[in-house]
Amino acid sequence: MRSTFAKEMKIPNFLTHYYEDDYGPFLNICDMEEEALQKLIDSEKHADTAFNRFAMGSRFIDWRRSADDLLIRAYTEKFGFAPNARPYFATLGAFDRTLTMFRSGNKLTLNIADFDEHELTFMYPDHSHLTTVYGADVPHLFYQPPEDWRDKPVWGRLFTFPELVAEYSPLGIGQSVQSHLDRDGWAGCYVEAHIWCRDKRTKKREQDVAPQSATRSEFDFPS
Repeated sequence: MRSTFAKEMKIPNFLTHYYEDDYGPFLNICDMEEEALQKLIDSEKHADTAFNRFAMGSRFIDWRRSADDLLIRAYTEKFGFAPNARPYFATLGAFDRTLTMFRSGNKLTLNIADFDEHELTFMYPDHSHLTTVYGADVPHLFYQPPEDWRDKPVWGRLFTFPELVAEYSPLGIGQSVQSHLDRDGWAGCYVEAHIWCRDKRTKKREQDVAPQSATRSEFDFPS
């Protein structure tokens, strides 16, 4: 499998936001009230997707809320002010295997140039590992760092886009992405992007793109 990451480690200038077509784009489940969230879990926990995170029930929600809160903490520590709201998530470039996480996956692209520096941040791998970096008392799910993560400056690092451009190759991010792609992997195959603005750029519910329905297949997922 190949992606928009080229062998010469060129960095894409766009993001891809993936979402469930039934609900629409630019949502964060951590914004939901408890009752609505439980209804969502009940309706999605038996969905036939390649990786159904809702089947994990409360363990997934506990982790996700903690990881999101820690991402907000990392943002605040970096910029010296808190974001206006929780982020929406995307990938740097495209990683269309993400579509298989949804019953009816869809996607849209966004130009990085349309955002100010503080409106986008990036992390590699995705922010799931912040529960280990900050020592959170929740299940440490998905892609977690190795025991020597403190010796590897990429873990726990929140990047602006200029910082990512400058350090993409020196930190070995591009090489690691390609290595995961060559192994037909998952979480290490993309750089996670966080969209911190809520305005006309992230309020559009009907997109001028055709639904991208995904075909179920089997993959190895981190535990």
